Amino acid sequence: MTNICPVCHSPNTITFDPERGTNVCTNCGFVLEDDILIDQGPEWRAYTTEDRMERERTGSPITAKVHDFGITTKIGYSRVKDKAKIHRLRLMQNKLRVPAKERKLVTYLSVLNSEASKLNLPDHVKETAALLTRRLIEEGKAKRIEMYTLIAGILYYSCQVNKIPKSLQEIKSIYGISSSDLWKALERIQSVAKGVQGFKPTIKPTEYIPKIIEKLNLPPYVSTKASELVDLMHKNGLTSGKGYTALAAASVYLISTLMDVKRTQKEVAEALNITEVTIRNRYKEIISNFDIEVKL
Repeated sequence: MTNICPVCHSPNTITFDPERGTNVCTNCGFVLEDDILIDQGPEWRAYTTEDRMERERTGSPITAKVHDFGITTKIGYSRVKDKAKIHRLRLMQNKLRVPAKERKLVTYLSVLNSEASKLNLPDHVKETAALLTRRLIEEGKAKRIEMYTLIAGILYYSCQVNKIPKSLQEIKSIYGISSSDLWKALERIQSVAKGVQGFKPTIKPTEYIPKIIEKLNLPPYVSTKASELVDLMHKNGLTSGKGYTALAAASVYLISTLMDVKRTQKEVAEALNITEVTIRNRYKEIISNFDIEVKL
């Protein structure tokens, strides 16, 4: 094909528009050939954002937070004369939308989303929690355990996977459950999570330090030094089997003492809802491991 426009006779002005599949002159706009490629766009045109939103027929992205992954069709009210009839059809659709065997899943997911919102957890944590809930119900491991206890464990484990610093003490106090019940729930969750790639907790003790610093109103340099100390312990395997919250709290207490912005063990314990004995034990372990001498 020549590169000269047959209308305006301008040289080197013919160009291919891949979006519309046409050869067009950039000088006069004359279309030499069209329908060269299949148009991958919609069959309608939209000139404003509102216009586009009204014409689009795709729904929300697939999500595990809903029992049918969000793949559903809803009967709307717009441009309908018989509102009563449409209301009855919507009620019927809602009943048929949830099969009898999925009602338990719907209940658990509904409570899960509600509790996750109360804890102000981000969407990616909710997605992880929803996938774990599905696996637990599918494998029959949600039986003979109180629903809120299991959901509390799921949310805690999902936070661990996604590096959100939520402590066991915080979860226990919010839901009023015992340590033994929570550990039983976590055992079931861990047995299910083993078979899912990427569902292994990756949180480090240092993740808890900024929250502790904020609660105790300590200067930023305490956070920096405490993080360095805990990170060194983590790399040397000294944090194995230790509660990350207590370990982070003890390191903050130690660094604040060394830097003369001390908070008492009681203040630290009350801020984090843990016992002074726990902080004292972790504090002594840090001192012995690093041969630190503290003069009060």
